[in-house]
Amino acid sequence: MRFEIEKTVKYWVESSTYDLTVTKSLYKQKKYPYALFFGHLALEKLLKALYVKRNEKHAPFTHSLPMLSEKIGVALPKDIAIQLREFMEFYFESRYPDEQQTFYKKCTKGYTNKKIKEIERVFKWLKKQL
Repeated sequence: MRFEIEKTVKYWVESSTYDLTVTKSLYKQKKYPYALFFGHLALEKLLKALYVKRNEKHAPFTHSLPMLSEKIGVALPKDIAIQLREFMEFYFESRYPDEQQTFYKKCTKGYTNKKIKEIERVFKWLKKQL
């Protein structure tokens, strides 16, 4: 089977955009930890789109935003690189039981709203790189 770069990039971009809408929907439903989890997924998929476009091969099997950002070969602004590291909390702590309760308590409406705005800002910056 032939690897189609543009088709794969399109898949990752569409999937990431959809996940960002899920993020907002979950926020409206007050499902704050899951909203942040889907925000992480949206960024992960957009980074994978960038990886495929720039490297012309399948994206690595990882959920690590920092690792993906390093592999795409784009010089990230320092604040975005820092935020990608911080957003990893939304993947790990929302999924693993030992950390869940602490993370859930942290995810107030205000905290989540602030982090979603940060996710959207990083999302827009990454999308411009495509």
